[in-house]
Amino acid sequence: MTAATDNLDARTPPTRASLSPVSAPAADRVAYVGAAAFVMAAVWYGLTTRFITLAKPPAFNPNAPLDAELHRWFNWFVTTLPQERLDTGIAIIGFLCLVPLAAFARDLLGRDRVLARVGSAALPTGALLWVVGNVLRLGGHQAAGLMATHHNPIETANAILFTVDTIADAFELAAFAVLGVALLAFAVAGAAVDDPSGSGIGGQVVSRAWCGYSLLLGVVLLALGGAYAADRDLIDPLLVTGGALLLPVWLVWTGPAKHAGGAPGVEILRAA
Repeated sequence: MTAATDNLDARTPPTRASLSPVSAPAADRVAYVGAAAFVMAAVWYGLTTRFITLAKPPAFNPNAPLDAELHRWFNWFVTTLPQERLDTGIAIIGFLCLVPLAAFARDLLGRDRVLARVGSAALPTGALLWVVGNVLRLGGHQAAGLMATHHNPIETANAILFTVDTIADAFELAAFAVLGVALLAFAVAGAAVDDPSGSGIGGQVVSRAWCGYSLLLGVVLLALGGAYAADRDLIDPLLVTGGALLLPVWLVWTGPAKHAGGAPGVEILRAA
């Protein structure tokens, strides 16, 4: 290659690389399915926690025997299990969609970037931690409900329920903390690739708005994880806000199949 050819290539403006016809549509489908699942699960969770789709729990009578009150409460509790299983199943779909989307985000930010690799490892790890914890919760709730309604010691069933919920909460705390770290890693990795000429690392341009949004979502997820340990009153508002608003938008924004004339969060450029 001659020096003249080198100069000509250097002056050639970068053009958008064509994404794989399979990976790009697949990424969009994963993003939209995950976003829809998170919105549905968050809205349903909000309805159930406000007892709009469920009956309210029986009022506790301090003058009645404890066993009788626990039986009344468990008789109500088992009626909530079908909706809990359905709502959790929908949320599991959303969290599983984060697993392949982590790889798409890593590829868009650059496989050789350390923080991109950290984010792509932490995102599926956090998602799978949440899934494992909630599958454990569903199994424990089913077992405690069956024990309480089939002539087993009611206090034993209540102790099992408490233990399962405590363990599942620990999984969720870890899950949201790891997810928050993943989003922060993506945000910092994207902010480091900000050369508008497309000559940055890997020839990539990342929207500052996408980086800022990822940073915001990471902070919210870290706060949600902290709420499990510090202030449980914040859990429900943060779950609904993050699940119904912030996370679905990030999923759709991160999907790499962008269309001309839009406002993509990430564009991959290469020299013609």
